[in-house]
Amino acid sequence: MAEAMLSKCSYNGSSFLSSEVLTTVGKKKRTLSSASNDKYPDNKGKMSSITRTSTSDTTTHRSDDNDERRDSNSDEKSEKRSVVIETPSLTKRRRIIGNYSAADIVQVLNHAMSKEDRIDALENAVATFDHNDRNLHDAEIEAGVDIALVKHLAFLEFKTGFRREPIKCDMEEITQEIGSVLKSLECVYRASSDAVGKSFNRVGKDLLQILVILIDDEIKNRLQVAIPSSSSDDSESSSTNSTINNNHNRSTTETNNEELAERENRSVIHPQNQYRFSHVHDLLLRKSTKIIGHFARVGRATRPMARFPSFLGSILNLCNIRPYSTIPFEARLSCLWTIANLACNTDNMAMMICTPKLVDSLITISNRQPSSGDTIETVMEIIRAKSIASRTVLNLSWSPENKSKMSENVALVQALCKVALERQAPYKNSKTMQNILVQTRRHSLASLRNISAVPNRRKIALCDFNDGKLLDILTDVVLNETDQTAIDHSFSAIHNLTIHDTAEAIVDRAALVIALKNVLMEDTNDSQERDILSVKCQCASATILVLERAITPNKPSYEHFRELLDTTINPSNPIECTDESISLNATAV
Repeated sequence: MAEAMLSKCSYNGSSFLSSEVLTTVGKKKRTLSSASNDKYPDNKGKMSSITRTSTSDTTTHRSDDNDERRDSNSDEKSEKRSVVIETPSLTKRRRIIGNYSAADIVQVLNHAMSKEDRIDALENAVATFDHNDRNLHDAEIEAGVDIALVKHLAFLEFKTGFRREPIKCDMEEITQEIGSVLKSLECVYRASSDAVGKSFNRVGKDLLQILVILIDDEIKNRLQVAIPSSSSDDSESSSTNSTINNNHNRSTTETNNEELAERENRSVIHPQNQYRFSHVHDLLLRKSTKIIGHFARVGRATRPMARFPSFLGSILNLCNIRPYSTIPFEARLSCLWTIANLACNTDNMAMMICTPKLVDSLITISNRQPSSGDTIETVMEIIRAKSIASRTVLNLSWSPENKSKMSENVALVQALCKVALERQAPYKNSKTMQNILVQTRRHSLASLRNISAVPNRRKIALCDFNDGKLLDILTDVVLNETDQTAIDHSFSAIHNLTIHDTAEAIVDRAALVIALKNVLMEDTNDSQERDILSVKCQCASATILVLERAITPNKPSYEHFRELLDTTINPSNPIECTDESISLNATAV
């Protein structure tokens, strides 16, 4: 009876089993186990059989054998489950992320139609293409990855075009998927310029059309969030009333314009709406503008890009959106970078100078100054944006047709003069900021040099501008600038402005005349330093020769001019610095 109860209790796993029986059986098991381990360290299979034998000696009923068989079967099943690898069913999706060939990714993208398959395919694409090996990126474009991704993007844009209620509910998820496509494309376009140009020929126009739509939609949404809807309602009501009463319309419009300007100056995105543009939408703008920047690296793509419908207007609107924090700064810098490279194409220069808001945008960016509360990222954005803007102006000023138009723009000349004197970096110990400021000063002074190569009537106007402010700026650069290239640009600009009608205005600035004289007095035996002095020596010699011919003894400033010049200076046979010879060629960023 006790043995039957023992068998039943052990099977059921009950706590009614006596402690004495458990102790006896446990001792036998532990003894045999330790002996087995010592004798057969590598034969674990015999352990279970020895243990089962010792247990069967304690009980003689058939139920104990059945229990042991069940225990043995359960042990064997557990061992099988621990070592056997079951193959997944065909219906179960497998998420594979790793380094795969471009052809494999293209095949997966082309066959992915369901939402889950598309997301998995894009995750694999990002993981595979996110590297900086240019040769691999060239191979990816050769395999047609760009075509597959643009088709995917067109499909998603087509879905959003329905604008029906079921689609609207999934708009955020679709936007995330669009961001993944753009991220993959941006990775692929880190290829060489030749490969990117090949891709532009295949998908450039279709992709640009989608990117322009995406950028315009993002700007529209952000403006609606930054400016309350009540302002738009007020403007609409005032527009409606304009047909009734013109006088009332005029006063209402002026009031609304003042309110809008005030709101733009102090407008901040509402905290409840900040999450909408925190990650996915910012990623969309950053990658869209970065792809555009990759296309702008291709010389033959710059002309069709500049003439693509609404393209320049869209990226200019992005650069001009206020407040600045409304969009990620990377997107604004990418747009400026693209504009600078488009301006490098001679076919685009005349067209771009006439593009609405382009020059005004460059002037606004050049006048932007960091404030005391700005972060280092904001400060870096400001000085980088000013550097790119000055390079854009330089590229545009290379065209002879643009020089007169730019010289007539007083605000542009003032902005260039202001930038030319910015020598102090916000962070004094930052060599990066110092180098960016040096490049900015070079670009602005080179732009002034090109702008000064205009007809004589415009040269007179430039010298008379703001009581000779331009001449004062150039003199300051000659005397106080530490960068030799910037000094050379200043001497070249002074020479371009020196004609018979502007000679007296130049002679009135004694420091400028003395600086010209000192350049001719400098002598060095070092060939490298002689090459450095050659440009400014040529310009100084040619400038003094023009002054000597213009300032005749019957002029009131003659005596003053002769006192400034040393009697030993008599430049003979100077090398003439013509306007075109000193114009700087357009340069790509």
